[in-house]
Amino acid sequence: MTSQPTLQVDPLLTANLDALLSSVVDADQRQLQRPVGARSERETLKDKRLQELLNRCREEALQQVVGPFGLTPAMFSDINGGNVTTQHNANQDIYAKASEHYDRKADYDYSAARKQKMKDAVKDGTMNSQTFIDTYTNEKAPTKRTAKSNGKLVMNAELDHTIPLKQAHKKGAWMLTPEQRKALASEKDNLHFTTFENNREKSDTAAETALSAENGYDESITKPLIDKARAAIDQHQPDTKDRLIYHGKELGITGAKEFGKTGLRRAMGVLLFEVVNGSFVEVHKVVSQRDDQQPLLDRVVAAVERVLKRVQSKFKAAFDAFFEGGLQGLVSNLLTFLINNLITTSAKVVTIIREGMQELFKALKLLLWPPKEMSGTEVMRAVSKSLAGLFTLGAGMLLEQSVNTFIVGIPVLAPLAGTITPVLTGLMTGLANALLMYAIDSLIDWMLDKGTDFINVQIDTLQATAELGERMIEQVELQFRLSARYRMMVQLNQRISVRFDQATEAAQASVQHAQGAIGEQAKTIASLSQAIDSKKQFNERLGLLLQQVRKET
Repeated sequence: MTSQPTLQVDPLLTANLDALLSSVVDADQRQLQRPVGARSERETLKDKRLQELLNRCREEALQQVVGPFGLTPAMFSDINGGNVTTQHNANQDIYAKASEHYDRKADYDYSAARKQKMKDAVKDGTMNSQTFIDTYTNEKAPTKRTAKSNGKLVMNAELDHTIPLKQAHKKGAWMLTPEQRKALASEKDNLHFTTFENNREKSDTAAETALSAENGYDESITKPLIDKARAAIDQHQPDTKDRLIYHGKELGITGAKEFGKTGLRRAMGVLLFEVVNGSFVEVHKVVSQRDDQQPLLDRVVAAVERVLKRVQSKFKAAFDAFFEGGLQGLVSNLLTFLINNLITTSAKVVTIIREGMQELFKALKLLLWPPKEMSGTEVMRAVSKSLAGLFTLGAGMLLEQSVNTFIVGIPVLAPLAGTITPVLTGLMTGLANALLMYAIDSLIDWMLDKGTDFINVQIDTLQATAELGERMIEQVELQFRLSARYRMMVQLNQRISVRFDQATEAAQASVQHAQGAIGEQAKTIASLSQAIDSKKQFNERLGLLLQQVRKET
């Protein structure tokens, strides 16, 4: 039987292909390596950011010391609740103006109503020199009592405002004029006689609570009195229209003041910063140029002239800052008012809202109307910095009180705490702001750098993949050609194998024939051996016969 040949890939060919593919991949990976120039660009950008940090530290520190911690405390006297009183703050007994504060003696004089009420009580018989009817209990009580302090007889019958004047003041009477407050205090339906003891126990507590059954009163008597008194007091209170007019007027007045003061603060801040910053630069220049042959006085005069020119060049910026700052002051005043309708802001928070409005305006302006020359990344960077500035400013102002407390605790520095605290807090806030700006720049640079590197690597990878694909195509074509030749060699081997099988069969037949010939030859040899043996026997017999013949002869 013949065996079929097995097809196998030539090991030498496989090794050559593997080496070729490895060289291609190594070349592509070398092309994907990061270029040396990228590192140098990042180092340059890092150096740039560090230099910007140094410059910004000086500028931010000066900005904070000159502005929020310098001019602002000098020009503004912020109070809790802001410049306009809200009903929410009035309920907390917090008022923006002195005229809105509760002053019972000055604003709520009801002496004439008290005299008239006394006459009416005597006239209708509910009061005499001995007894009177307590309106809240409908019981008789002594008209006079003995004072514990001096033992003298004093009035026990006291005229009480059923709806306390302080409560009425908080609910809206703080908006009224002195004449209107006097009329409210003199409202006869809110005036009732009761005992000294009951009046003191009731005090300024709400009538619904003080004259309730829980305190021992008969609400069938007190409730009608309370309802009538409250209805009468409500007639004197400002209605919704009056409140809108009052708040609108106050917002207009305080808004105009804030416009002027905040605008002036911004303009002065621009000029004063330029004076201080320019002086710093020029002093550094004068001190560093010691070898200059020009007289010191001339150099100082020239430095002063340069500072004045720098300040003069900022006049337009200061003018723009005035109107922009004025608008910010107007908006911050309105925003503070709206916030205080919900929660009461402290004086420091009022300042933060005003000062933070500048950064908030910058962020909104960039988001709504970004400059055409700025990319989306630059806008994002600028907005992030503005919001970060707002955060550090607020944190710095809230920290100011703690810094002041710390400095006051040092006996040597306590007398100078009012001067040191703003400067120190301003420097700390400016440095913190500069560091935060640097962190934002670094973070965004890192994000952009990573994104750019990723994109570049992807592009390089795609290009390398394309080149590798082309090389793979070439190698595949080569493989096809080698495979074709290999198939030809296999076919040739198969033909040789067939002929070799045929030759094997012929050889096997020859062997079988040879084996047959050998068998015949063995038989012939055996026959010859027998013939030889027969001949030997014949010769031996012949020899014996010859010997016998010889003997006989």
